[in-house]
Amino acid sequence: MDQALSGFKVIDFGHYIPGPYTAMMLAEQGAEVIKVERPGGDPYRGEPGFMVFNRSKKGITLDLKKEEGQRIAHELIKQADVVIANYRPGVTERLGIGYDRARELNPNLVYCSITGFGEEGPYRDRPGWDPIVASTVGIYVEQGGREDNPPTYLVLPLPSYYTAFMTSFSITTALLAREMTGKGQKVDISMFKTMITVAGSMLVDFEEKIRIPYSNPQGQAPVYKLYQGSDGKWFFMALGNLTFVSKFALAMGHDEWLVDPRFEGAPFLILPPINLELIEMFSEIFSTRTRDEWIEFLRAEDIPCAPALPIENYFDDPQVLANEMVVEIEEPGLGSVREMGVSINFSRTPGGVKGRSPKIGEHNEEVLTELLDCSAQEITGLKKREII
Repeated sequence: MDQALSGFKVIDFGHYIPGPYTAMMLAEQGAEVIKVERPGGDPYRGEPGFMVFNRSKKGITLDLKKEEGQRIAHELIKQADVVIANYRPGVTERLGIGYDRARELNPNLVYCSITGFGEEGPYRDRPGWDPIVASTVGIYVEQGGREDNPPTYLVLPLPSYYTAFMTSFSITTALLAREMTGKGQKVDISMFKTMITVAGSMLVDFEEKIRIPYSNPQGQAPVYKLYQGSDGKWFFMALGNLTFVSKFALAMGHDEWLVDPRFEGAPFLILPPINLELIEMFSEIFSTRTRDEWIEFLRAEDIPCAPALPIENYFDDPQVLANEMVVEIEEPGLGSVREMGVSINFSRTPGGVKGRSPKIGEHNEEVLTELLDCSAQEITGLKKREII
């Protein structure tokens, strides 16, 4: 059975996370993806994420700083449906793979440019590292707190991840448009714009703003917050609407909370200093039982809650296993490695992992021979001249 993107060819000039992650998602829905690395390899090699974000691809090396390397890249672009590149503005032009040149070579191409801050504006040349983008758009301040509470660094590189999701959506949309119009186009994605989009619900500007100062990084809303049990373990209670607030009050045997003026504005608009008072009260209550005892009690009453678990629990979580979100892949030197599975399910065109991430230049000969009709002698010459 064909997969959704079977027959499409993608040239992945990406490095680090956003471009490669995007290309991996396209590969696992059927696209043929060729990853192009500089001869020394993607700088992200050596990080555990590399083997995930670059699996299901063929890999070649190419020195794009040399004219002969650019010539080979141009031949690949001519055969592609999609080109993905994530560099600072101007770099792809210097490497000979910018949009204008690519469009000359292949007018029907969907060309995706991923930058940190966009191709226009005063921030265009800033490096697009995740913490730089997240800091600029306010994520660390909003996550950590204001006033006396310092910003909080997020371990997960969310700008890169969200950008990959936005990019894969945008590319498939552009491919659909090409199927209808017969015309390719440029897809301009930036991590900066993506994170502004993610924070869209908070970016509403009006005269009478209501903003609740953060009390601590565990959450400022008393009914929507991390709490500790008597064993010191954390769990999240999420009373996201008034129905759950009422259920909680009745389950706890505090009917009076239903008419308590302190709960006006629940769930999210209980203002200081009342919110701090209620947080203290709930913290004392939850300190009387262990986390798991509270989880069992609250779930029995249909009250949303969950233990705060370390990420390594993922691989043995019954919900993860039931959704087939763990795959085992043989990696050279590492043996069997467990990784996340394919997260999107199609009933008629299911996706799937095609194999491990390529070694540096692993498919040089295969790609150059099959796609560009290079002879063994030509390939040997390219190696000697350090083009591949």
